[in-house]
Amino acid sequence: MTRTSLDTGPRTEGPPVRARRRVPRLLEVALYEFALSTAMLFTVVTAVRWMAGPGTPFAALFPTPTGQLVAMGLLVGVIVALVLGPSMRRETAGHLNPAVSIGLWLLRVVPARVVAPFVVAQLAGSVAGVGLARLVWGEAAARVGDAALRPGADWSTGAVFATEAAAMAVIMLITAFAGTRPHLLRYLPAVVGACVAAVIVFLGPLSGGGANPARQFGPALVSGTTGLLWVYVLAPVSGSLFAALVAGLLKWRAPAR
Repeated sequence: MTRTSLDTGPRTEGPPVRARRRVPRLLEVALYEFALSTAMLFTVVTAVRWMAGPGTPFAALFPTPTGQLVAMGLLVGVIVALVLGPSMRRETAGHLNPAVSIGLWLLRVVPARVVAPFVVAQLAGSVAGVGLARLVWGEAAARVGDAALRPGADWSTGAVFATEAAAMAVIMLITAFAGTRPHLLRYLPAVVGACVAAVIVFLGPLSGGGANPARQFGPALVSGTTGLLWVYVLAPVSGSLFAALVAGLLKWRAPAR
């Protein structure tokens, strides 16, 4: 599997300046993750505010929850694809998802030292994005619950956990499969974007359709709907752990360093 340029473990050869640049480079990419996560959550809350908020002039364009989910799925899927493509070409991060960062570490794509900074940046960006949306849209954002995810009324906690974990596992297994086949890598941004869109459209009415701890973290904290936050945080991570285990058995991981 192709590793990113962040995967620069200790070396004895080469100029010593490389080691001195390691921390600034990591800080730069972590800030990139924070900015992207902030922008993503601001966009999500803004879209929900204008599609589903009371009195919005766009309500006629999205008169049903299904139409709103399709529009949201397409929007987020396109954003993920557009972010992932340039990020892969520049060999930066652009994960937008703590479970993805953890999964890519388990797949040996990124080193362990980047995981904590990335996860903190993504979760902080989630809160910042929702906070910015509250600042811009005020009570209108609060009326749509700051876009916090909610499962279907008849869905149990266990069912939500299993479904969110399975969705993340599928995405990471697709990533692992493509990552060990260089000729498929150019299609990965579009495929992952399509997977994210499908999760939102098809699982939205059921489990909530998140498969991303950062997607729920900010909305849940700002809106105060934290009852199932642990599920939306831990389930995708569990899915990544399962995917990494399967990928290891199938030899869909990068070689050990």
